[in-house]
Amino acid sequence: MPDALKIDRYPEHPIWGDCVFLEALTEDAEAVRGAYAEQSPGWPPLHFAVSGPAPEELDPWYRLGFAQMHAYGVRASAGEPFEAAGVTLRRGGPDDLETAIRIDLLIEQAQREPPSYSAYAQDEEQHRETWIETLADDDVTYVVAERDGTPVGHVTLYPDPTHADALHLASTAVVPQERGTGVGRALTAFALRHAAERGFPRLRTNWRVTNLAASRYWPARGFELTHIRLFRRLPDV
Repeated sequence: MPDALKIDRYPEHPIWGDCVFLEALTEDAEAVRGAYAEQSPGWPPLHFAVSGPAPEELDPWYRLGFAQMHAYGVRASAGEPFEAAGVTLRRGGPDDLETAIRIDLLIEQAQREPPSYSAYAQDEEQHRETWIETLADDDVTYVVAERDGTPVGHVTLYPDPTHADALHLASTAVVPQERGTGVGRALTAFALRHAAERGFPRLRTNWRVTNLAASRYWPARGFELTHIRLFRRLPDV
């Protein structure tokens, strides 16, 4: 059954450490389940699987004890401008390091709350180094939303690493007191126009499925589900 699974081992994944990423290479669910049973002994305890969103594609992973973790979505770029009253957008850069770190951590905080209950926590030093590199990267577009000169949200964009026709929308967050005022929509509208202006016909992003705000927001903005990332941590109950 070796041809039923695509297996990528990451001994030092930058986020998850030693782990395995899997994809089904066949539509035969029992072949996928059999290959997993045959080849998984000796793997590290953290397993991820990337699947299409159709029930028949998810079925073998569910019956192997995997659970949904992240959704991947895409939509065409361009779109209509949107402005939030009293909010301005500006290009950011290395001088915005503390702002970027502070606003980005809001995503982690949201994912600790119910129903996500995530136990993941950023390594502060690594998180800072990642943002230093991000803000210095010529391929990255970092935009800050401000109200009366105070940063209230941000968005990060760069060429998608796996889809040459797409720009990737990464860290997007709004401070709690500004949610529902249109800041997120203004940042998303900018991202869609920016992608089109740079010649990318698509904009891609992902979100944690148990993050209620994110999993409601992105489909409402027209992002269509393309894949689901699932996970399983052993030993299981």
